[in-house]
Amino acid sequence: MKYLVLSMMIMSSVYALPIKTGEHFRTAIPGEFIVKTAGEKIAQNVKRVLGKNLYLLKDTTQKSLAKYKYAYPNYQYFGDYKDVESNRPNDINFEKQFHHQMVKTTVAWNTTSGDEKIIVAVTDNEFQIDHKDLESSWWKNQDEIANNGIDDDGNGYIDDVVGWDFFNNDNNVVDPTQSTHGTHVSGIIAATANNKSGGVGVAPGVKVMPLKWYGEDGSWTSAIISETYHYAVDNGAKIITTSYNVDGFVDDQAYLAAIKYIRSHDVIIFNSAGNAGQKNPPRQKIKELVLVCSVKSGNEKKQDKKSSFSNYGTGIDICAPGDPVYAPIKWSTGTQDHYGELSGTSMAAPVAAAVAALIWSAHPNFTDEEVIQKLYDSADNIDKRNFWYKKKLGAGRVNAAKAVL
Repeated sequence: MKYLVLSMMIMSSVYALPIKTGEHFRTAIPGEFIVKTAGEKIAQNVKRVLGKNLYLLKDTTQKSLAKYKYAYPNYQYFGDYKDVESNRPNDINFEKQFHHQMVKTTVAWNTTSGDEKIIVAVTDNEFQIDHKDLESSWWKNQDEIANNGIDDDGNGYIDDVVGWDFFNNDNNVVDPTQSTHGTHVSGIIAATANNKSGGVGVAPGVKVMPLKWYGEDGSWTSAIISETYHYAVDNGAKIITTSYNVDGFVDDQAYLAAIKYIRSHDVIIFNSAGNAGQKNPPRQKIKELVLVCSVKSGNEKKQDKKSSFSNYGTGIDICAPGDPVYAPIKWSTGTQDHYGELSGTSMAAPVAAAVAALIWSAHPNFTDEEVIQKLYDSADNIDKRNFWYKKKLGAGRVNAAKAVL
């Protein structure tokens, strides 16, 4: 998938001092390991079940876990990892959603606006479930009965009707204390069309699975990340989009195992390229990711120019409008119809993921690799507007109209 795959970094120590990655820190949690079995059950020292045959163990050592398929340290991550550049709320409408004009979504909608069977999982910090432009967009677990206190579908999660909060380990993905990010990303993908409210998503017919994984204290762990990705795959997601900085994870074996689990189940995973203006960011080593850079939208004279903040390089896969993007935002308690502009590769990634969802909707028999290849082959060449970044912006900028053909 990558144009250049670099060699993986190898962990030199399990119990190391905190490691700094840019403005972020991580440290191994003493005695905690993420363990994958070949099917045998573990009864002792289990802190949390993370998925099928996947456990978080406590009060143990890596040496004692050698008999299992793998055992990786559980890292605690600290810092703000969201790949968002700015927050400029406003009250503009569809005509101001410049990204639609750029990627020609209205033309693509003549073929499909998205199939509700295509589930796009969003891993993020908060979701305003009652936003009126998203109320009908959320994935609903049809095998779970709401608020009866029973795990009806036997998936290990009680009352997970609309996603799950993996940080607090409950079914409430709403978070009034977190700044808007997950709501905006979700709205970019599937905000409702033709309801005379705000704007519309790139693929308004698909469903968004809201998965909250980021804590109020600005930290999260390898175990939370692993569990979130396993849940998405095991509960039917076809596409996952993550708008977070994963540069610090390139040598986290538990994270890499979760990524491999995603791809082994033919699920596509998109990730923001990052906002450091950096060439060849560390995350490009993770070849399973579809890395999305950001290009300018809005002013036609600047459209398709690489955003000044966007990372770029030989490992970037594709670009999408992300500077700015207008979509639903969480504003305040009791407000259900607020919208605003955000800029960042956080915004570009869901645009690309939504175009992939349109491809899969138009071509339900495509394999995951065929969807990815179609996404790349249908992209517009933007080299003329990016002379200094030729061959460093992946396949080009997504084009929904060509993608669904």
